Amino acid sequence: MKKVLTIAGSDSGGGAGIQADLKTCTALGVYGSSVITSITAQNTLGVQDAVGLSPELVRKQLDSVLGDISADAVKTGMLHNPEIIKVIVERLKSYRVSNLVVDPVMVATSGDRLLSPEGEKAVRELLLPLASVITPNQEEASALWGRPIEKPDDVYTAAQALKNMGPEVVIITGVRRGDESVDIGWDGVEFHEVRGALVDTPNTHGTGCTFSSALAAFLARGASSWEAVNLARSFVTAGLCSAYAVGSGSGPLNHVSYFYPGNLQEPAILQARVNAFQNWGKLELGPFPLLNLIIGGPPCQGKDYVELTKRAVQAGVRLIQLREKDAETRELVELAARMLQVCHDNGALLVVNDRVDIAAAVGADGVHVGQSDLSPRAARALMGPGKIVGVSASNLAEAQEAVAVGADYIGLGPVYPTDSKDCEAAPGGLSTVREVAKNIPIPVLAIGGVTPDNTRPILQAGASGVAVISAILGAAEPWLVVEEFMQVFKQSSELKGVN
Repeated sequence: MKKVLTIAGSDSGGGAGIQADLKTCTALGVYGSSVITSITAQNTLGVQDAVGLSPELVRKQLDSVLGDISADAVKTGMLHNPEIIKVIVERLKSYRVSNLVVDPVMVATSGDRLLSPEGEKAVRELLLPLASVITPNQEEASALWGRPIEKPDDVYTAAQALKNMGPEVVIITGVRRGDESVDIGWDGVEFHEVRGALVDTPNTHGTGCTFSSALAAFLARGASSWEAVNLARSFVTAGLCSAYAVGSGSGPLNHVSYFYPGNLQEPAILQARVNAFQNWGKLELGPFPLLNLIIGGPPCQGKDYVELTKRAVQAGVRLIQLREKDAETRELVELAARMLQVCHDNGALLVVNDRVDIAAAVGADGVHVGQSDLSPRAARALMGPGKIVGVSASNLAEAQEAVAVGADYIGLGPVYPTDSKDCEAAPGGLSTVREVAKNIPIPVLAIGGVTPDNTRPILQAGASGVAVISAILGAAEPWLVVEEFMQVFKQSSELKGVN
């Protein structure tokens, strides 16, 4: 579990500050801890009062959290006064914190300054030099720069000036360009612009806090700065698309938009959910070469699927795919749950073909979808975090498209003629295996007419393994055939090691 520490003020209305940060961390699969710098009396209409905590209490909070829990990323928000800022800087240096995101909360929506000139100076001179990324809006960028941003080009000049104050990356957020909202970034080498349509909603409270804490969460999970910026922007956009009113003023954006209302037909919500789940402790295929046995359909009629699974994984199969089109949903759920248990008892994985509902219901290790089935993005969104998504492809273009939408492996075929399933594509042969394996970065499992006798050239062409149906399940002695595959895998690995 990656960990993010937020150092900010408390919003009694729950839409911004510490509360927004912790909601964001939870939604993005990181553990959020907090150091509170100030307490506000606040609602959707504005801030009625605020009081800062003592610098000593802030120090003790920092030592309590960083001395025990630590942090993979830290985000700062409202810091209240220069004395608190000095304490924060001293403790962050002491603990050698990395991935520091500074949201310089200096100007209220009303235009009121939230920091004294001395506090702004402390942010400028002490905090910014420690920052990995800073995320001011235009008003805050103006305050830090010391000049008003009036012309379009002023944003770029301000970003360069702020970069000279020490942060690695500057992102000036929410720049209006017609009907677009643009985040403008500068890293000292080139400008980056992250564009998106303006979302028509009055409920925007906490947008800046949420963006910066989402950015910290994605940095903690290993994203690069620009990747994290794009992912955080996507998260905020989805939250704005389903923002809601909770009072008489400006309500908050929705931090759990991809669960509530969770409409995956909305591109922003689908993308936010996929981003949240992507690379969240994902399972890994392997070791390679990998034998994938597909259980279901005519070759298995009248047979005990659970027993087939047990015999297969005990013989060396490491990936089982349940492909069953005809059974009732309840029967499939019960069957998949039993097969999954057998797989896990023997160090193997179970994926379910097409039926994402079945896979999600039993907590299967993943799902495999075809070109005409549910999209890989939607499959991942429905499966949740830490799951494998396999995609069928018959050529390089289909494989590359699958990679682009987040596939974890490709089932490539048919390689040779096969009667195990209806195939619209003609057999691609070894040349297709070679072309696809060379040009995509994820494992390729070859399928279609695969036998122990023709597996070695498939592996030599670059495949990471093979997927098999009838060669095993249609054999008189299926487990002897599995042993033959295992022997071919061993010889191929030994030959590769020698070469």
